[in-house]
Amino acid sequence: MDGVLAHVQRGDIVVDTTGTKSIFRDALVPGGDQVALPNTQLVRLEYALVVTFLYSRHYECNEFCKYYKNIENSAYKFVPGVKRTFYDGEITHVTGIVGISEDEFHAMPRSFDGDWLREHFPAVAGSMDHFIEKVNAESHGEVVGAIEIVRIPLDVYHAWNVTSRPWHRAGGDHPLVRTPVFLLGDAAIGSPYFGSISMGFENAFFLAGHIENRDLPMAEVFDRYEAFMYRQWLRVYMRTTMIKHNKDLLQSVGDTFGLLAKLHVY
Repeated sequence: MDGVLAHVQRGDIVVDTTGTKSIFRDALVPGGDQVALPNTQLVRLEYALVVTFLYSRHYECNEFCKYYKNIENSAYKFVPGVKRTFYDGEITHVTGIVGISEDEFHAMPRSFDGDWLREHFPAVAGSMDHFIEKVNAESHGEVVGAIEIVRIPLDVYHAWNVTSRPWHRAGGDHPLVRTPVFLLGDAAIGSPYFGSISMGFENAFFLAGHIENRDLPMAEVFDRYEAFMYRQWLRVYMRTTMIKHNKDLLQSVGDTFGLLAKLHVY
């Protein structure tokens, strides 16, 4: 961050697009360097394994596929990426996730293969293998090479402040008082369940239009962008919680009463 600020000139504006590990996000609050994540609200949704493998035939999965291929999976469900497979004419790249407990998460290495999972966590591996067996029965193909797995925490997050407005209001001679900073894309908001590229473009168009309008005082630009990005955060959070709820419903496939308990009844 200091290196960036050292190169700014009078009248420059900094737009931080450095993603999840934003270099400016937690510096946008005065005194924030004395507090862990002072400007980040993070919600831990679950822990999961991300499973990827190559398949020797054309394969696609939809919502029905997710359901029927998990009916006989009891404790764990393999949730494939819907409409997110890549087929090059011969090989399909498949990605899916399996929800695990926090204890299981900490007992696993950061990355490993399918054989390691089968040896150490056979019940978790069983959900993955059963899903693949169902795919094999329909498509008559096979997994090509090794199954690659990484374990990750799934978090949704946003910045409480997406601009350097707190510094601007505080005054003084700090560089962030003189240099307007805006967070854009994953530097401001992120969700594990869907790509936010289109929303990032939307944010960029909104910000660019306001920066171009030199008649607007910077304080007004700050206020408008903060209000706009808060509405974007509400969109992301509501969509994320809905996807998580649908995922929780899938976890109850085969358990009728457990499924009914999770349904919203009006």
